Amino acid sequence: MRRYFGVIVAIFIVIAILVGMSAAGAIEFDRPVENEFAPNRSTYNSGQTGTRALYQLLEESGTPVTRWRSHYSSLYTEAKDSILVIIGPFPSGQNISEEEAIVLQDWISTGGRALIISRSPIEQFGDPAILAKAPEKLPAKDATPEQFINKESDKLIVQPTELTRKVRGLAFSDFASRMSFRNMADGAEGTIKAEPPKNTGEEEKEKKEKEEEEDSAPALYAPVIHLGDKDGAALADFTYGEGRVIFLSDPFVVANNGISRGGNLTLAMNILGSMGAPERRILFDEFHHGYHTGGNPLVNYFRGTPAPWLLLQGLGLSLLIVYTYSRRFARPLPLPQVARHSPLEFVGSMANLQQAAQARELALENIYPRFKASLCHRLGLSSRASRDEIITGARRRRFPISEIELRQTLSDAEMTLAGKPIDDARLLTLVSRMRQIISQIQAPRA
Repeated sequence: MRRYFGVIVAIFIVIAILVGMSAAGAIEFDRPVENEFAPNRSTYNSGQTGTRALYQLLEESGTPVTRWRSHYSSLYTEAKDSILVIIGPFPSGQNISEEEAIVLQDWISTGGRALIISRSPIEQFGDPAILAKAPEKLPAKDATPEQFINKESDKLIVQPTELTRKVRGLAFSDFASRMSFRNMADGAEGTIKAEPPKNTGEEEKEKKEKEEEEDSAPALYAPVIHLGDKDGAALADFTYGEGRVIFLSDPFVVANNGISRGGNLTLAMNILGSMGAPERRILFDEFHHGYHTGGNPLVNYFRGTPAPWLLLQGLGLSLLIVYTYSRRFARPLPLPQVARHSPLEFVGSMANLQQAAQARELALENIYPRFKASLCHRLGLSSRASRDEIITGARRRRFPISEIELRQTLSDAEMTLAGKPIDDARLLTLVSRMRQIISQIQAPRA
């Protein structure tokens, strides 16, 4: 035990280090602190800045709702007659690309419906016509919801509309931005390059084609402002081509720590209802929160938990145990020396010879005399007693053995010794019966 003491202590030290690493990893890396400056708006997130509460509320109320984890190019085939809900901001590295913005805008213009909830909606929609102005003074980083809720949020209600119906006690946050929209056709910035003169007919024709093209292209034009103030809109509604897009500038309204406050839930349900819910399916964009269809569902389930760290550390510990078992931590020991002249070796050799020669009666000659001598000794008879004398003695002594079984055993053994053929199975059965009879007559009687 003393020579293994160092190894045991080393193993305990390694286990303690692994446990410490697991605790440190879980605290510092796997569970980052959530606040309004670093939110996680995923519907998988049950933290204060997540949106899992709204998703589960819709799901449990029977509204058709699901998580969208595919590229926007699949919207045309898999999101027909659906409402796409995009909640920003997205994690680092998951921002919408220019190609995806074009696909999203085209899908909406062909009849899609989208609800974009973000303090910087241009990052989720990609149209430079959107301008979002952040508040000049932001609340403290450690402020609680009670400290950064705008007590005068009801003043943002511009007019009674379908979206603001029965909304009382609205609880917007002081982080909410104000949106404004410009017509890029009228106010586009750029440099006009000089071109060679053209004849009047060609100029009028090109001008007419350009006007027709601008009229047919969808644009963020003439919004219906439902919430806002002198600084800009907080809830704007657009008809975009054949579709519809709504912008809400404060994700706190639908976050886990804000959905139940005041009239926020009523506002959220009014918005979804005006877009066609529950008749239309609601899709929450999780693709840009890092949850892709091609990913492993098990990995996605354990994302943000200490489970991956525990698995890696368990694997390291298992490899360490295997390594310790494959190493010798003491002096080498000589192999055990087996005596080559033991009686058991002689018995084993004779047994092999008898089995190879199929001399079963010879094996029985070594077993039956001992069986008969033990039986006669217990019955008080001579070792030369006949079969009938043995059976009579057993009946007289009243041993708990079957007279028929005893007679059959003695008869089979004597006939085999006299030359009757016997196979291995019958020989094994006969010897087993002999051992059973000896054990019965040697057992103490009550």
